[in-house]
Amino acid sequence: MMAQIERAVGIDCGKKSLDVALSHSKDIIRVTNDAAGLQELLGWVGTHDVRRVGLEATGGYERRARDELTKAGYAVQVFDPSRVRYFAKAKGRRAKSDPIDAAVIAEFTAFTPETDAVAIDSAREELAGLVRTRAGLADRRADLVKMRATAVEAAWPDLDALIEHHNVTILSIEAKIKSRVAANAKFGKTADALQTAPGIGFVTAVSIVAMLPELGHLAGGKISALVGVAPFDRDSGQFHGQRHIAGGRADLRKALYMATMVAATRTKGVINEFYRRLIAAGKKPKVALVACMRKMAVRLNAMLASGSTWQEQPER
Repeated sequence: MMAQIERAVGIDCGKKSLDVALSHSKDIIRVTNDAAGLQELLGWVGTHDVRRVGLEATGGYERRARDELTKAGYAVQVFDPSRVRYFAKAKGRRAKSDPIDAAVIAEFTAFTPETDAVAIDSAREELAGLVRTRAGLADRRADLVKMRATAVEAAWPDLDALIEHHNVTILSIEAKIKSRVAANAKFGKTADALQTAPGIGFVTAVSIVAMLPELGHLAGGKISALVGVAPFDRDSGQFHGQRHIAGGRADLRKALYMATMVAATRTKGVINEFYRRLIAAGKKPKVALVACMRKMAVRLNAMLASGSTWQEQPER
């Protein structure tokens, strides 16, 4: 006799609405993504015999539902959207719409091994939001600087004003970031330790603190996968393809890439020596840099796990 699969609820989260589905059922509803809609959601979920709820990570639109469901005692899991899509494709489901997505999320939640309920850390989430805002503004400022370089002279005053406005706004966001870090002893201690590593300044350290709370608590291979610098095989029969990285946290990977580039090409030490060995062995610069990112992530993970600071002794 087959064991009965536990039923679960799946939610496709949008800015204005939530599509909610029950696994192994055609029962689907849509509620607004606001206080009234969340109360309706809790009432609907409460009428079904479920304790697990799955949501896709959607850039923050899922947070209110996640928090309310967690407070109500449900085991909430937030999934990477790519995992859910791979599951849907494996089931032969190509069609895509919000109700269909909710049903797929519900089924995926029911089939996925249960993990601990989401640990809500509002301080870290706020810090991550500030870090992402600063990064977005910095990217826009860089675009404006490039635009000015080729713009006609008549446009310079307007572009200069926009660039200065971004400078002021970025400084304001940075001040908020610094105040949050100073107010949180754990954030400050971790950021200070990270800054002992080559190439890592305050902004990168805070980015890691905010977007990689697992650092120091997981195995090195898992940390590499979370960052998105773990190599994946492409082998089949006699074919052995080039390894590629995939997935991970793009914002974090970008910050770590810039820090690693400094450590690998402008700073003496373990990362620089490793980079030079790879280049001497014929590796392309970008491939070598990704390998250095992986080494950096693994070393930082071990460093925090042991409660120490960066050590330049090479591996034996």
